[in-house]
Amino acid sequence: MRTRRPLSAKAMANGNDDDDREEYLGVSRSSRRNQPRVDLSKLEVPTLKKYRRVFKLNGNVESKEELVPAVARHFAQQVVDEDDILLNFAFSLKKQYLARRGLLPAKAKGKSSGKGKK
Repeated sequence: MRTRRPLSAKAMANGNDDDDREEYLGVSRSSRRNQPRVDLSKLEVPTLKKYRRVFKLNGNVESKEELVPAVARHFAQQVVDEDDILLNFAFSLKKQYLARRGLLPAKAKGKSSGKGKK
């Protein structure tokens, strides 16, 4: 069982537990931001072209050497709400679980007019 080390005097003074947690994990904010988390160079050219097309990136670059930096710049600029993503992921897992067991309610076909069959 891992135990967490006590807060440093600096962290206790400013009340910033996040900085202490990052220090404990051996990660600094600047190093985390600068490290690529996704290696886009592993993607095939058709995938990179589709990304460029879907997100309407400027430029008519065709080679992988030109596509990777363009896609990487755009990808790095995307803002992600991690809490929202995790919540949607959890709901998707639950929905798949229920669907596999036939426990999902039947979807209504078409719009309801308020008149149901009796």
